[in-house]
Amino acid sequence: MATLPTPEESARVILAIFKKHNARPDFVLGSGPVNLQFLTAGGTAAEYLEGIKYADEQGWLEAGPNNGFKLTKAGFDAM
Repeated sequence: MATLPTPEESARVILAIFKKHNARPDFVLGSGPVNLQFLTAGGTAAEYLEGIKYADEQGWLEAGPNNGFKLTKAGFDAM
């Protein structure tokens, strides 16, 4: 039986998506592309939402313009 990723593990996959884009603090990615890349990497919609929630709680991501996510300094440091 496969174990589900923790919210932190899902959040780190999301940070890896930012890293793939050579993101720096204040870099913004649209929620659609982040979601698509997360799902393409094998995650589920529920895991994505948990990862976004965890990243927000840690201060790694903030709401960005146009329904996007902005990488914070803390998120950059966590990458």
